[in-house]
Amino acid sequence: MALLTGKESEAMLKLFKDFNSDYNANSLSKEIKVTPRGALKILKNLEADNLVRGRKLGRAVFYKLNLDDSYVCKIIETLLIAEARKKAGRWLEEFKGVFKDAEIIIIFGSIIRNPKEANDIDVLFVLKENKYRNIADFIREKNKIMFKKIHSIPQTMKDLNESLKNNKAIQDAVRTGYVLHGQDELIEVMKNVSAF
Repeated sequence: MALLTGKESEAMLKLFKDFNSDYNANSLSKEIKVTPRGALKILKNLEADNLVRGRKLGRAVFYKLNLDDSYVCKIIETLLIAEARKKAGRWLEEFKGVFKDAEIIIIFGSIIRNPKEANDIDVLFVLKENKYRNIADFIREKNKIMFKKIHSIPQTMKDLNESLKNNKAIQDAVRTGYVLHGQDELIEVMKNVSAF
């Protein structure tokens, strides 16, 4: 098994984060900015390595990640960590003090798309049991010293499982945000909601 190319990595990350969409070569090509033929080649290579699974529907083949394979889970975890370090490094530092109290932390919204125009900092916290008070105290302290207020969305693991099935705001947070903490936990949750 060879190392993934940049576009293969991008395709895998897209398939993971946009879990409630069905992608074929044509639709994926628009997302990762390659030709449909290039996207098909990428998907066929990933399928040959058992990283994705294809399902034929009519004449089109739609693809999902093979999250049953632990190797795929490790690749996705690595890609999520690299994405957060590259695109949200400042926020990793800002929120590392609360990692011990949360299962998953995802920053999303205008603060990552257009920081200068953002009014607040949207953060999804999936809480460890009985840790809400610690996170609330952390946010209160941060809000005293930061220019933009933290708008937190607290969830339990059970809430997240339900929200990923039917809450568009939470789905968008996962799709567009950066996972600052708990990449492995998020992958476990996604196994339940992203199958064919």
